Amino acid sequence: MVEEFEFFRNVRSYYCHVKFTVSFTYRFSHRHSKRVMARGSFGCGVNVRSQTVEYVMQLKSDPIERPRSESGSFLFTTLYEAIPSQMIEFENYPIYKVRYRVPIDYDWQQFVVRGAENAINPGTIGQLFRKWKLHGANGEAVDAGLKVEKIEFHW
Repeated sequence: MVEEFEFFRNVRSYYCHVKFTVSFTYRFSHRHSKRVMARGSFGCGVNVRSQTVEYVMQLKSDPIERPRSESGSFLFTTLYEAIPSQMIEFENYPIYKVRYRVPIDYDWQQFVVRGAENAINPGTIGQLFRKWKLHGANGEAVDAGLKVEKIEFHW
């Protein structure tokens, strides 16, 4: 059995800077996607008043860019607007909160790991990427068809 103060101290010391990588693709041209990596880290904090573990992440991708291209066929033409070099970046982004039970007579490390896997997975990161706006040469929002493929934690 772990005291709540010891739980607070252990979570802050063991899970303050856990690294992870995100592998994702974006539409480069007609029928072609380009693979890109993003590197991130998350930290956990314990809010004793609300009895929650709070996950905050940082994430920065490799540069994303594509030239303007046009794909024509017999029936229709598809236009892909240019994307000047830019990165997806989240700084101190609160991604998840989970309540913990007191007394802490369970495996608290597995509790924190499961919380991280619920917080940072292809579905949640994919939703964040959909919210992020990539801008074209004229400053307009451009759909790049971002698709998260894999996330790896480096415990």
